Amino acid sequence: MTTEFETDRRGLIGGALGALTIAAAPEAVAAPGANPTTIRKAQPPRGSFGIVQPGIKRTAFLNAPSGMNPAAFQDRWINTYASMLGKRGAQSIIFNLIDHENSPTRRFDAVTEMFFDSDWAYEREYFGRTAYSEEAEQTMPSVVIVGRQVGVREFDPGRPMPAVKRFGVVRRKPELSADDVAPKWRDSHAPLFAANDHLRRYYIHLTDRTYAPDVPWDGYAEIWWDDFASTKLRSDPRVPEPESYNAEVIYMFMTPTVVI
Repeated sequence: MTTEFETDRRGLIGGALGALTIAAAPEAVAAPGANPTTIRKAQPPRGSFGIVQPGIKRTAFLNAPSGMNPAAFQDRWINTYASMLGKRGAQSIIFNLIDHENSPTRRFDAVTEMFFDSDWAYEREYFGRTAYSEEAEQTMPSVVIVGRQVGVREFDPGRPMPAVKRFGVVRRKPELSADDVAPKWRDSHAPLFAANDHLRRYYIHLTDRTYAPDVPWDGYAEIWWDDFASTKLRSDPRVPEPESYNAEVIYMFMTPTVVI
């Protein structure tokens, strides 16, 4: 019987690999100087709070192979893929090792974040045979989210990097549409939550339905704190709980390693 996450894996990677039929279109592989076009048809994320960042981001949720511990998996991934992925494509790549001790949900062992400066740069790497598409085929992520970043609160300049990073991956309630999520998240939740004095960084990542229309996950929040004690503190009691408009929220703490 096909499990929920096997379905995710097959359907979500379709946002990157399953669209190879689209890759045959010459527009998707035009030279950078030729004003390349993309398959983009979706509108930018709706809502008014926060700043939509340029470019596009691919986030893959991974599990270590059977019999391999997560730390060894991280070492193998970096040793196998860092060099070839760094030669082209993404502007930056981060490998995050999930902190199982502090994460309430232990579905995954690691998360990779890949930042591309344009839709065209992303499509060039995943709509054809490249080092990026080969990495995706070989690691077979359980979940892939391709989306836009909304910067709500940025790191404070001059302060040390915070020590605690957490993702909260959300799936909306069935009575809400995908178009309902961004305004509720950006305009109802984010302004109050971002006022929390104890936050060091807060970004919203919204799933882009152009690349993965059937992804059941609507995005995730990326939040940083100085320490674990701060994760329990709030400055405004009016902040709505994510569960108030989401059917499921997966929380996971992680330790990031900058790959490129």
